Formats: sequence, structure tokens, C-alpha cells
Amino acid sequence: MADLALFFDGQTGYYDNKIAGGDFVSANPLDTSVLVSLFTWARASEEEVEENAPKYGWWGDKVDPDNTDSTGSKLYLLRREKITQETLEKAKEYIRQALQWMIDDGVASEININVERNTDNNERVDAIVTIKRGDNLRTMRFNDLWASL
Repeated sequence: MADLALFFDGQTGYYDNKIAGGDFVSANPLDTSVLVSLFTWARASEEEVEENAPKYGWWGDKVDPDNTDSTGSKLYLLRREKITQETLEKAKEYIRQALQWMIDDGVASEININVERNTDNNERVDAIVTIKRGDNLRTMRFNDLWASL
């Protein structure tokens, strides 16, 4: 069963659905899972934010009786960071953390992540995520990670 496709609108900076032929455009559920995992804000710890700053997070994680679920990523914590090698490494780690559930739950057998400064625009950070699921590889490219946060 397919999910509703999410499309990024570069002018508004938001994701939205599209309609074609009188019906919603559908997407591969794996794509939707990656988008939700990367662009939903995971709750930050006390050490990761300034005192009295919001920690965000998804309320649904509190329903988990073991309190171990963490939906989303912490990429939003890097929005105002200067783009350095350290920032790129943090972004890669946040993506890895956000997608780890796919390995833990058997959705994917391997996930490779490459994060780099955009070659055309030094103020952008791009990411390439390759997910191995069975014999299939799915590669997703995210240009300008910060624009989606």
C-alpha cells in the first residue's frame, strides 16, 4: 500500500501533497518514513539546548510505555550553526540516529549517509541517504537540509 507523497515547495519552504487526475499522488512508504524521520523534530536533551529554550519533540513519543521511542531528528539544532566539518559530522550523526529505527525494526539492512557542503552554494548542506532493503537500494538526495527545517 502506498503513502501520500510529500513534495517540497521551494518557494514556501514546506512539504505538501499533490493531486493528479482527481486523486492524491502516492509515494513509496519508505520515502515517507525517511521524510518523517528526518524532518520531524526529536526532543533535545538538557545539554543540547540553552537554559529555558524549548526542547521540542513529538508528543506521541510519550505514549511509549518504555519511554524509549524518539521520533524525528535533531537536525533543527544545527540551523544556526556555522557550516564547518564538525557541523557536517553532527548532521550525519543526527541523520543516522533518526534512521536507526529502520535497522532495529528490520525495515532496512544497511543505511549509508553522506553529508556535504553544496558545491554551488557554500551556505547549503546537502545529504544523500542510501537505504538497502533486501536486494533493493533506495537513494534519496536532500538539497539544502536547513531549508526543510
